[in-house]
Amino acid sequence: AMQYMELIPKELQPVAGTDGAFHRRRRLLRQLPLYDQDPAQCRGLAEGEQKLMEEFVKKYKAEALGVGEVALPGQGGGGKEEEKAQDKSIGPGRAPESPNGALESAPAAGLYRCETCKQPVPGDCPVVYADRAGYSRQWHPACFVCCRCAEPLVDLIYFWKSGAAWCGRHYCESLRPRCAGCDEIIFSEDYQQVEGLAWHKKHFACLECETLLTGKPFALANASLLCTTCSQSRV
Repeated sequence: AMQYMELIPKELQPVAGTDGAFHRRRRLLRQLPLYDQDPAQCRGLAEGEQKLMEEFVKKYKAEALGVGEVALPGQGGGGKEEEKAQDKSIGPGRAPESPNGALESAPAAGLYRCETCKQPVPGDCPVVYADRAGYSRQWHPACFVCCRCAEPLVDLIYFWKSGAAWCGRHYCESLRPRCAGCDEIIFSEDYQQVEGLAWHKKHFACLECETLLTGKPFALANASLLCTTCSQSRV
């Protein structure tokens, strides 16, 4: 455990009372917002959408959610059968890898490579394993990050999709749009979308006067909506 902590950048080490602990808390709230997990925490759900969200959460827990495991190279999975690990990690058209990620050219040397940076990992250096990725892959602790935002995955909580680890926020956004007004996932098919951003229809409103803007002229600045009156008053 001490070795693992030393491999995390000092400013990110979650030691109580330090900047690292503050950053962990901030990343936790951003990567795993409560309203992505519990319908009771949502304010944007319309009647009939709670069931949709419950199914959404149930599905990602069954198919994508996981917690990374810290172990020495070659020891991930607590000695699970090699064949089972290989079955999980090898997709169609992917050549078989050597056991637990060992380099085929030098298996006796105990060399392993990080899945992200591709650099060798010494056999006595702790690495992170993700069960859903299969135990033929491993990561340096500092390299176990979200494939979208490149942020370290807080408490090693990951979502596995398309051969990569995602943080919870970006995994959910890859499946459903997120409201730029309330930050919650949108489950209605009737929503507003402008320049790659999305809003619940009831949140498509001026930031200043809260006038609904559907069908009206508006200005968009830094993901914030303004009616023409409020926009001109800012000039």
